[in-house]
Amino acid sequence: MSQLISTPMSEKERVAVPQYLIISLLTIFAIGPQYFSNLAYTINQVIIQNGLDMSTNDLQLPSTLSNLAFALGVPFGPVLARRFGLKAHYLTMVFIFLCGSLINAVSTDVAALTIGKVIQGLSAGTLFLAILPVSLRSFPNKIRNTFLFMVITGLFGASAVGAYFGAVSLSLDAWRWLYVLNVASAVLCLAVGYYGLPKSEEHHGEHEPLDKTGVFLFVLTMISLVIPLCNLMQKGFTSYEVWPFLAVAVILAVLFVIVDLRAKTPLVPFRTLKAPKPISGTIMAIASHAVLIFAIAGITGFLKNNVSLSPSYLSHFFLWFFVGILITAILKTLLYDRLGAGVLGFIGSLAIIYVCLSWRNLVPTVTLPKLYFQAACLGGGVSMALVSGALGTALAGDIHKASMRSTTLHTMRNIVGAVLSPLLGWYLSRQNTMNYEQIRSHLGEFDTETKLELAQMTRKLMGSGMTAAQAQSTASYELIANTKRAAILGAYHHLFTMMLVLAVIILLASIGKIVTGKGFSLVQKPKKPLALPGPKERVTAESHS
Repeated sequence: MSQLISTPMSEKERVAVPQYLIISLLTIFAIGPQYFSNLAYTINQVIIQNGLDMSTNDLQLPSTLSNLAFALGVPFGPVLARRFGLKAHYLTMVFIFLCGSLINAVSTDVAALTIGKVIQGLSAGTLFLAILPVSLRSFPNKIRNTFLFMVITGLFGASAVGAYFGAVSLSLDAWRWLYVLNVASAVLCLAVGYYGLPKSEEHHGEHEPLDKTGVFLFVLTMISLVIPLCNLMQKGFTSYEVWPFLAVAVILAVLFVIVDLRAKTPLVPFRTLKAPKPISGTIMAIASHAVLIFAIAGITGFLKNNVSLSPSYLSHFFLWFFVGILITAILKTLLYDRLGAGVLGFIGSLAIIYVCLSWRNLVPTVTLPKLYFQAACLGGGVSMALVSGALGTALAGDIHKASMRSTTLHTMRNIVGAVLSPLLGWYLSRQNTMNYEQIRSHLGEFDTETKLELAQMTRKLMGSGMTAAQAQSTASYELIANTKRAAILGAYHHLFTMMLVLAVIILLASIGKIVTGKGFSLVQKPKKPLALPGPKERVTAESHS
């Protein structure tokens, strides 16, 4: 990992296809399918619930445990790659991911689906930091900035494509074929990886072993999060199946950080983020990840509950989300070395702030072209800020510790994401209930305005040919439905307000990144050779001697 800005791959290991293209393909199709399936599951939960006869409470289990498994695997990826060699580690984990995808494709109940997604998450997590730095190193120096195009379109783009295909699966009322695509990607990685990955140059057996206490505490912390996060949506924070376990998880997490700060060979080297430059980049990346989670949950719920659209329009929304990511990938490739992570993160945060300000007052009558434009702004802004923060953190300081900073950042980022998703589900459910009760109390039995509105709706329905009893019943039903929609809309408005706070945090962190400097560039300028002394200089030197 210390050769982050050097170009590896000996002449013997080169093949007809450029090595960086092979590694890029292996990176995208190994990690991307995890993001693809996660976002697809977020969109098409309804048809999976109906297909597997799942309860509403079961819906959170597969995604929550998969995200925790991914976060658990992230810091172990580089360790396993050093221990067993990149090729053996990569092929093993891809095969495990293939097994998880097959389980998902043929699952008949929530238990099988959860097991499959946990296997997918754990294997993809251990691949993340094992293959991604290798992908960066494989790019020749002159075109190393094109790595950004690959990582943004391939990994961020996988999330957008997953959401798009999730919407398509809603239209088709079928979901198993999405996991068949995961199977196909894994088979492709096994075939190309077997022939295209270089043989392990070294087995790092001479490296000092990890601090076992830190490893134990980290694993125990992640396990202690399982019970409270899986029960939070249904039982809330006050349940004895939630808050005691969360308290234990917090205590274990604090002990883990203390132990790893003191350890000689920590699992997650927190001390590499002590300087202002990597701290600002870390805040940018983590806050951007949180914005993405908030935005996908909020806008998907809004479009499903408050706007009567067919799933095809939902797929159009995420297609424009991908367009924004693609535009950002091009701009970032061209401008990262010139402007730096701070300036680009600042631009991305402005795009996010614009979207948040617009969505705080979102109404069901919003026009689709405006929503599509905002989807592109969101996709571009979030990918710009997150990748700027992540890369700016890695390249902020001693280049030999770049991989250590990346390990710390991405471990923290994925843990925050894994915890935030169920918290967000609980918050939206609670806020929706509170808003509904508040509106319903306003529309009480003796509310004059409510009686007048109900009477007007009844007369209108009677004019269309209904009997008085039918019209009154229908009017009451529509009034309750409108009340529920208003409650849900209010919950999403609160969510978008929290998004705005996160966007401002990204803005401030980007300014901090600008102030602390750009850090290393991706494309390194070749060093000028030392000029040899001319004849006159040699004569002068000899006369002095």
